[in-house]
Amino acid sequence: MQDIRNFPKYFTSNMIAGAGKVSNMYRPVLTLSFAIDYFLWQGIPFGFHLTSIILHAANSILIFFLIYKLFKNRFVSFLAAIFFIVHPIQSEAIAYASGRTDPLYTFFALIALLLSASLIQQNKTNILKYAATIFLFILSLLSKETAIILPILLLLIILTQKDNKKIYFRRIFFFLLPFFLIDAVYIFLRLTVLNFANTLNFYQIDNPYSTNLWVRLFTFTRVFFEYLSVIIFPKNLIFARDIQYITNAFNPWVFASLIISIVLFSLSIKFFNKNKLFFFSFSWFFITIAPVSGIIPINSIITEHYLYLSSISFFIIFAYVFSKLMNLSNLAIKFFSIVLFLLIIIVFSIRTTIRNFDWKDGITFYTASLKQSPWHIPMRHNLAMTLADKGEYDVAINEYKTLISLSDVYPQVHHNLANAYQKLGKYKEAEKEYLTAIKMDPNFYFSYYALVDLYQKTGEKEKLKQILELIGRIRN
Repeated sequence: MQDIRNFPKYFTSNMIAGAGKVSNMYRPVLTLSFAIDYFLWQGIPFGFHLTSIILHAANSILIFFLIYKLFKNRFVSFLAAIFFIVHPIQSEAIAYASGRTDPLYTFFALIALLLSASLIQQNKTNILKYAATIFLFILSLLSKETAIILPILLLLIILTQKDNKKIYFRRIFFFLLPFFLIDAVYIFLRLTVLNFANTLNFYQIDNPYSTNLWVRLFTFTRVFFEYLSVIIFPKNLIFARDIQYITNAFNPWVFASLIISIVLFSLSIKFFNKNKLFFFSFSWFFITIAPVSGIIPINSIITEHYLYLSSISFFIIFAYVFSKLMNLSNLAIKFFSIVLFLLIIIVFSIRTTIRNFDWKDGITFYTASLKQSPWHIPMRHNLAMTLADKGEYDVAINEYKTLISLSDVYPQVHHNLANAYQKLGKYKEAEKEYLTAIKMDPNFYFSYYALVDLYQKTGEKEKLKQILELIGRIRN
């Protein structure tokens, strides 16, 4: 990434291949965007954040034009775009530099959808515009895998058009065919030559969630309500939430989610002819949330940036409701709705600003996250490592000890605790933790080499000889 001349390799390797590691992430356009930023800013964080902010602002403008193109309501389009740009739920995708994948793929997807809407409304062939739409779809797909649902969104736009009775099945078929073919080719490549790890499972180990489709879908019913809560009332914003697996179909969350889904689906059907805006919004949400619903095991059960594209559906509905209230002849209701809208925008803006401060640095971020989710093991481990990197070894040691008391299953934790002890010159404590890590995982070679370094410092020649012999046996 630090040398933009390597950009051809971005399209043939996984995202972290440059670090000598393997991942199932394949997002070459995202990597290219980071490389361009690094070329322009030489690693200065401001430049990376600026690009994400520009993308977010551009997406808000594109949302305005897309909604206006589809429904010819400038006021609804404006209100929806305002909701989108200020809503606190978007902080994770914008303030977090690595979260750029969502605004980037959304940027290309929205332009593609806007061009498609124009083509459909013109009801005539424009080869250049159509080719541009296909190219933008490919860019979106190479920015994030979620863009695979774009052809279905194109179909939704076709169904949403007021003059859809004039659009024949044959025309729809040939219009969408290249997009579905690209999806098919992409899936084939990800399962073959671009299958760097396990493309269909982001988990490196088997667990009830990763191995059972029903558990994933049942669990998503709980996730669904979490998403609704943070969109409507974005008070508790957390990077990593603790969500327990749901393994029983008779769980109350499953029933509640099923009822709401049936209601929303029924409303979508009802509004198909009566109110295309509601039909579009309901359908948009279910289509865009599907890739992160657990159909395929992904690396997080729930995370706020997954809502970046899906949240548009709610903002359209919010905007529509407020536009109706603001246009009523009753002056009291009209005044109240205007004041309420402005109040919501102000509160959302303040909450977004406060949330952005959580991303100030690693320690601030992890500390804020643990206040909301104190039992989150990886988050506490990251905090401890960040503290150690900053030289705050005593505080880091306390975090490692807390982590061990919560879940003592990872040799890495004992190894890192030993490193902190060694930095403070507490060699006996360090030795004990290195040996514990080795006992937990006899193949955890990091601790073997750390003991070599430790025994060289302490001058314990006999122990040094023993550990070197042990390393030799393991190698053989």
